[in-house]
Amino acid sequence: MSKNFSMKITDDISLGDVLNQLSEMCDFSIVAKDAYSKKELDDKVFGVNIRNMSLSEVFDLLLNEKNLSYEFSNNVLKISSLQTKIFKIDYITSIREGTAITKASVDASPSEVGNSSSSDTSSNDIKNENNLIRTTEKFDFWEKLDAELKAILNNSSEHITAPDPIINQNAGLITVTATPSQLKRVEKYIAEMQRRLKKQVIIDVSIIAVDLNNEYKQGVDWSKFELGFNSYIGNQGSSTGSSASWTNKGNSLSDGFGHTLNIAANLNFSLDGMINFLETNGKTKVVSSPKVTTLNNQQALISVGDNINYRVMEETDNGSNNNNNNRLTTTYKQYSVFIGILLNLLPEVSDNNKIMLRINPSLSSFKYAEDDIRSQNTAIREIAPDTVQKKLSTVVQVNSGDTIILGGLIGQTKNKQNTAVPLLADIPLIGSVFKSTRDGVKTTELIFVITPRVVDLEDPKPVQQSLKDLGFSKSIYE
Repeated sequence: MSKNFSMKITDDISLGDVLNQLSEMCDFSIVAKDAYSKKELDDKVFGVNIRNMSLSEVFDLLLNEKNLSYEFSNNVLKISSLQTKIFKIDYITSIREGTAITKASVDASPSEVGNSSSSDTSSNDIKNENNLIRTTEKFDFWEKLDAELKAILNNSSEHITAPDPIINQNAGLITVTATPSQLKRVEKYIAEMQRRLKKQVIIDVSIIAVDLNNEYKQGVDWSKFELGFNSYIGNQGSSTGSSASWTNKGNSLSDGFGHTLNIAANLNFSLDGMINFLETNGKTKVVSSPKVTTLNNQQALISVGDNINYRVMEETDNGSNNNNNNRLTTTYKQYSVFIGILLNLLPEVSDNNKIMLRINPSLSSFKYAEDDIRSQNTAIREIAPDTVQKKLSTVVQVNSGDTIILGGLIGQTKNKQNTAVPLLADIPLIGSVFKSTRDGVKTTELIFVITPRVVDLEDPKPVQQSLKDLGFSKSIYE
């Protein structure tokens, strides 16, 4: 009905009586579908003054005030305390879980890959007998969403307990039956959650290894890194874990274990310029330059290295035979240990597009050079290699497009250094007299250069730039 009308009632009257007067004026029927709505319709209203409102506007005014829902069709007004609404959620159904080992086990018995257990929340499992600390993080989006919706629906101010929401993970649908006020809270929460979840971050990473010259064995001398503009330097985060062959030096960048350098996006940071600077400290090599895109508050994992496989012999006693001799069955179980670099990144984007970035690099290497040589052979390894592990953890807050430089992880490896007298060493038979080999130590510092950018879905320029950097043609990335 599109007709507008006005009415004024000064006497104390029930809401049901007001609607009955409207039904007589506009010729429609009224049905109360449950006891709670019938009770609310019997409550008194102290005066009604309606001016030039449509019938639907009057229903909204009177029924929403009583936290009642309604449906008006075919001249029938159906009033109820609860209504049902379906929400669409676009999100993956899988559960994300990660485990970080801060310090390797020194127990002789191996741990089989994939058999570790975890709890629903972050937990620390500390085993004193083998010096192992394992941190497990598990994120089940749908389980947490279900718990949060239940808390939002049924707070202490509600007179009606809403039924639990029905969640279909595969279809991405949530069915909620609740009062109008409860549904408004749920709708507001889901809209804000969807807005934040759909934010994405492109993270450009360069992992650089610097074989330090003798005069820089304590690490890169960052005091000579002249940016040519104002930059802000800070010690953000902390380092965990230690080993005999790894050291952290604060030098000019900070006084802590690890050190970070933040460079604002509008200062045109050049990776080539930084590599040229690192070359003055030693031979520089870019180990990896990955680019990853991840959703807000979702982890991105970068892995550079190898899985070293080995097997362990196990004997099973099958009892005695007729001659009272024990029967043993020999089997082998396969295990593996990762050698290389793991970089875990977790961005959190604020409303003003500032990025809180958690950075967790983890490095592992062979403790002995013999294990490194053995890993290059095709023979099956039957003993676990001794490894050296290093884990650093830091949290920084930057603007979109700022560059973070993380350094201070220094490792030493033993090697063979060959020296020879030019020309004389090439003389047949006697040339070996002019050659010598001695044990040496190579000191390497790892540098992480990280640039996160918030993706504006309406402005594809950051995505296009990243595709361009990867070498795609203009016709592809535009």
